[in-house]
Amino acid sequence: MDVSEARKRRSAILKTINLPSASASSNRLLELLKDEDVDLPSLAQAIQSEPGITARIISIANSSFFAAASPVHTVEEAMLKVLGIKTVRSLVVGILLGPRFNTKPCPVFSLQNYWCRAQAVAQSSALMARAMVGVDPNTVYLAGLLHSIGQLLQVHHFPKEMNELLPELTSLGSKERIAMEREVLGIDAWDAGSWVAKRWDLPEETFSTLKYYFDPHYMGDHWQVVRIVGFVVRFYQYQDRDDLSEEGIEEQKKELQQVAKIFEADSLLLTNLQSSFSDIQQSVSVLAEFLIEHD
Repeated sequence: MDVSEARKRRSAILKTINLPSASASSNRLLELLKDEDVDLPSLAQAIQSEPGITARIISIANSSFFAAASPVHTVEEAMLKVLGIKTVRSLVVGILLGPRFNTKPCPVFSLQNYWCRAQAVAQSSALMARAMVGVDPNTVYLAGLLHSIGQLLQVHHFPKEMNELLPELTSLGSKERIAMEREVLGIDAWDAGSWVAKRWDLPEETFSTLKYYFDPHYMGDHWQVVRIVGFVVRFYQYQDRDDLSEEGIEEQKKELQQVAKIFEADSLLLTNLQSSFSDIQQSVSVLAEFLIEHD
């Protein structure tokens, strides 16, 4: 792709990183969701200012899947009694952002699978963070939830190209993916995601994660958050492959040892944590179905 065309594509991304219009209450809610220190009543009140979102959250909490002991009538009850605060936050982020990205012209892209993986990475990363000294699970959770938001921008802006490109990307490593995306689209998902983080004034830890999580050797700013999310992302990527080679298995083991060393953690502990990741993905798959229902 020539330089002028690449610049046009980057300009298109930058112009619409200011998300398509939404209500003032939706924008205020997004701001609160980014605030890790917001108290539960304030967050619940903000969510309930959006009737459609409130109905979806309460419907999920009262579904047969969760089998609540008693009917849930408010968002605060849903957070406290059934879903948990983090799950509600991730659901609301998905409900708010999903309609703002038009993914239908790219039929090979599954919005349900996208949010399922995003929530699985967020929950698995937070679980891992709790086992590490000096790492805030809430910060890691947000970075994990938004780690691949750049891909949504690509699908939204370049659906035709992404429809052809996505099947090819699944079998490539991170460096090869970056090279191919830049060649075909003029921009890779990591750059697009980091621009989003800057424009939305997301925490620096989230910005660093969106830009560098593909690098298994990253040791720059906020490396703890970046390495945890990257480790979890690569675990799921390996699980997706039907033809995982012995070399790939060894790469997984090697990275686990490296992560254990830099975090001064027990490698057996990390192995045990990994065994929980697939269970987490199974549980969030149902939430992902609720998330895109009626979209």
